[in-house]
Amino acid sequence: MLAGLAIQLVVLPYVFPQLHAGNGLLAGRDWVGFHEQAVAHAQKIAQGGWDEFLLRPDGDNAIIGIAAFFYYLLWPEPWVLLPLSAAMFATGGVALFSMLKRLDLEDNEALIALLPYLVFPSALLQYGQIHKDVFCTASVLVILWSWVELLRENRKARHILPLLAASFVALIVLSIFRPYFMAPFMILSLCLLLWHVVRVAWRFFRWTASRAEAGRRASLIFNLQSVGLLVLLSAMVYVMAVSYVDVRMRPIPAQATEPDAQAGKLAVPVLIWQSNKNVRSADTKRLFAEGVQSEADARKAIEECRPIVVLKEDAFFENLVNRAFLKIAIARAGFTSSGGSTAASNIDKGLDFCRNEDLVRYIPRAMQIAFFAPFPSKWLALEKRNTSSVEIYISAVEMFYCYIAFFGLFYWLFSYRRWNLALLIPVAFSLGAMLLLGLTVANVGTLYRMRFPFVMVFISIGMAGILQLAKIRPPWVERLDSSAD
Repeated sequence: MLAGLAIQLVVLPYVFPQLHAGNGLLAGRDWVGFHEQAVAHAQKIAQGGWDEFLLRPDGDNAIIGIAAFFYYLLWPEPWVLLPLSAAMFATGGVALFSMLKRLDLEDNEALIALLPYLVFPSALLQYGQIHKDVFCTASVLVILWSWVELLRENRKARHILPLLAASFVALIVLSIFRPYFMAPFMILSLCLLLWHVVRVAWRFFRWTASRAEAGRRASLIFNLQSVGLLVLLSAMVYVMAVSYVDVRMRPIPAQATEPDAQAGKLAVPVLIWQSNKNVRSADTKRLFAEGVQSEADARKAIEECRPIVVLKEDAFFENLVNRAFLKIAIARAGFTSSGGSTAASNIDKGLDFCRNEDLVRYIPRAMQIAFFAPFPSKWLALEKRNTSSVEIYISAVEMFYCYIAFFGLFYWLFSYRRWNLALLIPVAFSLGAMLLLGLTVANVGTLYRMRFPFVMVFISIGMAGILQLAKIRPPWVERLDSSAD
């Protein structure tokens, strides 16, 4: 909170006034528009009462409704959101620290590995400005931590219900702000479920072969319990994937002893679950405006490089893949046609996925962009219209640190003896999320902001790997020590 107050009240207004858009906000970013829309929505609530409240006044961004809620109750300034944003970011930090501890790190090692999450300037923008990123960061890290805790071998029975509750709440938060991350979590949960089903079958076979060994029976029971937990987790993810949460405010009736001015501000939030079966994004509507009713229409759509999907009978897996590829193609088209399309930080902006083959061939390039952009050749290039030299230099320093951390990450991953669920779950999910972002997001500035929780997983584990490398003592050092007086 102190860091957020410093950036909003001191650093931007007085140290870097050329970057200040007013109200403690950095110029040229989405949060300027979010603040203006939240102020307007708060005024609308003040005039018409809580019945006017909408979680997503613009139909998309829940952060506007949340900001308007606090603006109406407290004061229409971004600093009123700092307690909530700081709490969310701190929660994500605790979750990441806990996952690092499951890698058999000491407290001081885990804290050193966590430092980039805490001190990177890009981290300050997570909670020091108005955006949905901080909610995504916290919820993703809490979900990964809770799944690691639920599936580890020495889990405690009394911790299962709190961990399931934490996972469910985090899934709700993530579905409100970034619902498209439900698909990667569904894939992860199903892969984990399949792996544990195979383990159960193997453990059952070994147990039936020698029933006298009590350890094998205990291992079989543990894996059966894990399968049950994963079924429940998969069901949670599925529920949040096929529905979305909306919020309405129910005004509290005024009491005779309360002034009308105070009673009018009191309300209770009510969660409303709605199916998203018929929800279609604006990008989808734009791409399917003409429709595809015949083979000629399909041929014309392909010639225009307009993504389509042709469903076949009795081809469930092929249709599933085609639908997934279509969604990625639509998402990329949405990002490349949205605001900021002329920014110099765009990479491969003119590229669209007309066919599944185009997407598959782009995967290596997408991974390169997701992990290593902005590239060294752009570190000192003052090209982007709304980016100052200060921001460019800061991103250059951060990326240089990331490159060093990636070296430690490779060491850790190649040390296969260190592999466990605490490593594989966050790394596998973050890898899939980074690939998804690399395929869909063409603007490096947007990518840099959205990939924060996932790249922090890699950087933290990479710094832990460097700390382990520092412990390695070459044989000649050992001989010197043994021969010393």
